[in-house]
Amino acid sequence: MLELRNPHSVLAALAVRPKAVRSVRVSSHQTGTPWDDVARVAASKSITVSVGRAESGPSHRRDTERTGAGSARIEPPSPVPLGTLWKSVPSSEAEYGIWLALDQVQDPQNLGAIFRLAGFFGVRGIVLTKDKSAPVNATVCDVATGGVEHVPFALVSNLTQALLQARKADLWTLGTCERSDSSIRDVRADRHWLLVMGNEGDGLRRLTRKTCDSLVSLPAIGRVPSLNVAAATSACLTALTMK
Repeated sequence: MLELRNPHSVLAALAVRPKAVRSVRVSSHQTGTPWDDVARVAASKSITVSVGRAESGPSHRRDTERTGAGSARIEPPSPVPLGTLWKSVPSSEAEYGIWLALDQVQDPQNLGAIFRLAGFFGVRGIVLTKDKSAPVNATVCDVATGGVEHVPFALVSNLTQALLQARKADLWTLGTCERSDSSIRDVRADRHWLLVMGNEGDGLRRLTRKTCDSLVSLPAIGRVPSLNVAAATSACLTALTMK
């Protein structure tokens, strides 16, 4: 069971899978906040909502700092079979889509930020590796601000095989590699792309790079030479969608 502290993440769960929300706790001294909406929606779905006492004093302040304005106990989101991700491939060439694959991204803050970006940019699904990757835990769900609820994800033991399956589903795999001479800014939005992002420290593994249809870099324009994986994902999705 996950305990979420971001009311926007909880509202997304209430909208997408309300039966997964087991209980909600709000602080009575909080009014006019998104937690008010959480409590209202949860109550309308017959979900238990408990209200804390509006006490004062040092102990109450410490408790508020620890728990915030509210929290919710929610069942973890479930991955989908890999093939399910490709079922949403549009048949019309006027509706090209983008998917993401993450090669052992280990920081839950980065993973949560990528889920949020995926929800913002309309990414159709995310492929995650089972080994040496951050689990989709409470931190990821809170940082994602609803992205985990709106973007399906699959867990795979072998990313290379997953990329080959994506190719069979008419997706083109686009790997990111700082050593590539090709820029993602020059990639044309004329096909379905599976954008493959690498680990925070080592980037894409050798076999992952070898399996991708194309490799591109994200050249710096300013003096700072690199970005973390979440920021790089944002820049790459912008380059692919803003054509």
